[in-house]
Amino acid sequence: MKENVKNTIIEMYRYGIIKFGDFILTSGKKSPYYIDLRELPSYPELYRKIMLSIASDISLLEYDIIAGIETAGIIHAGYLACLLNKPATYIRKKPKKHGTKRLVEADVSGKKVVIIDDVITTGGSISRAVNAVREAGGIVSDVYVIIDRCEGGRNKLSELGVKLHSYANIHDIVDSLREFIDREIYSRIMDYMEKNIIEK
Repeated sequence: MKENVKNTIIEMYRYGIIKFGDFILTSGKKSPYYIDLRELPSYPELYRKIMLSIASDISLLEYDIIAGIETAGIIHAGYLACLLNKPATYIRKKPKKHGTKRLVEADVSGKKVVIIDDVITTGGSISRAVNAVREAGGIVSDVYVIIDRCEGGRNKLSELGVKLHSYANIHDIVDSLREFIDREIYSRIMDYMEKNIIEK
């Protein structure tokens, strides 16, 4: 793990973006930690550090357009597109009921698309986005997320022939914040990770 990643993880914790306690995830699972990256743009200096690092990584990939997943991924895709001087679009979770009724809000036919989202857990919503882009004629080989919870998302995308890239993962978070986590919470986190973590 890079030192700058550790420092930004600590900043996210201090701002309350990374939280420890009792949380219910979208999947319905109970988790002793929660990563609320919707708050990240509220802290522009921290946000810029993270986005510049991700932009540097993405610049090494082959792609024509950056696509964010509704809703959390949209703002990140827009920011990165401006930094990289690339086109941006977004992928809806459901088609709108009027107008074009499409899921991908751009012409991606024949274009290489890198998909952006905030957090990946099991990979269900991102896999649906990959399929939506492909059905619209786009080519998807890479997905970039800010945080990977390592609960199967990487494997699920791999089955689709897609490589997952992440700024940080849950192992990085726990390693970076060990001194800030009390013993009881740490024990619960370790128990949760033992039962749920699929990827190292």
